Amino acid sequence: MRKHPFEGVKVVDLAGYIAGAYASGLLADMGAQVVKVESWEGDAFRGIGPGFQSWNRGKRGIVLNLRTDEGREVLHRMVREADVVLENYRHGVARRLGVDYETLREFNAQIIYCTVTAYGTRGTDAETPGFDPLFQAMSGAMAYQGGPGNLPTFLRIAISDYTGAIMAAWGVAMALFHRARTGQGQWVETCLLNSVISVQAGEFMFSQGAPWTSPRVETLGVDAAHRMYEARDGWLYLACDTADQWGVMCQTFERKELMALWPQDGERQDESITEALAALLADSTVEHWVDLLQQAGVKAVPLRTMQEAGSMLRDQGMIVDVESPEYGPISLSGPAFQMSETPGVAQGPAPSLGQHTAEVLRELGYTDSEVQSLRDMKVVR
Repeated sequence: MRKHPFEGVKVVDLAGYIAGAYASGLLADMGAQVVKVESWEGDAFRGIGPGFQSWNRGKRGIVLNLRTDEGREVLHRMVREADVVLENYRHGVARRLGVDYETLREFNAQIIYCTVTAYGTRGTDAETPGFDPLFQAMSGAMAYQGGPGNLPTFLRIAISDYTGAIMAAWGVAMALFHRARTGQGQWVETCLLNSVISVQAGEFMFSQGAPWTSPRVETLGVDAAHRMYEARDGWLYLACDTADQWGVMCQTFERKELMALWPQDGERQDESITEALAALLADSTVEHWVDLLQQAGVKAVPLRTMQEAGSMLRDQGMIVDVESPEYGPISLSGPAFQMSETPGVAQGPAPSLGQHTAEVLRELGYTDSEVQSLRDMKVVR
């Protein structure tokens, strides 16, 4: 019986940056054996310590020069024994290196080959490089976040990268499921442009050529009754959705005169609501208001930094402790969901550059002298 969903699944990870690397990291969370293959210089995002650790947790790492015949031969051996290959090269690079789907399927007809690109592999933009802020700008995300008439707002969370990673991991999981039933491998593609549109699916509805426009224009939330407010010592998010909840909240505040501010037409952008709540909530602490509102059944939470959210995340199993060869004891985010029979696994930190090269080569049948020879030729590191 398998202990984890992807236990025994072998993944050759040719990806770097966020979207590709995090996709294979999600597979590692579910028990897959992921080997991260890096160039001599290493993943360009190794310098982003916390991010690199989170995107590449649970993997083993080797350095392999794919511009040499010997390096490609090592990769071909890996592919023969693998279930999945994942890459996010700029379109055309994989073919030039000889690690594209058509080439690698000759070594393993059942391979699942996953590609994550910027604009996809079709169309005039296929070879154009791209990264998250560009897609936030061109997809409507920044304009929507700012709201009509306001400045566009940049989201520091790389929504296209993270969503692209989730889409890629989901695509691989579906392809593995299909192969288990049919024995058929296939090529799975996704791109950052598609992912940033997917994460805005609720806004992309068009009628007779005109886009549907949302009333959400507040940069601090949805509307005057559903947004961030500043208390005496910090910020809280208040979410009052209905007239009944508004009434309960006004009674809780002992301010029944505010009940008349609730709009009968449902338009809750009224500045009078914002001004009244801002003045009221500024009069006491975040803890006081959150406790008072939650006891009354009105939704409210304090604003927290990522570090402050850590204890809650640890209770949910989302924070795991590992030992990094570079940083010592560290805490990382873990699997995002739990399974009763085949739970996820915190397999360890991200590998240091070339940490497992010799180990992986020996598993492929290379002798110690052959490993040293490859090192001397600068095929591996």
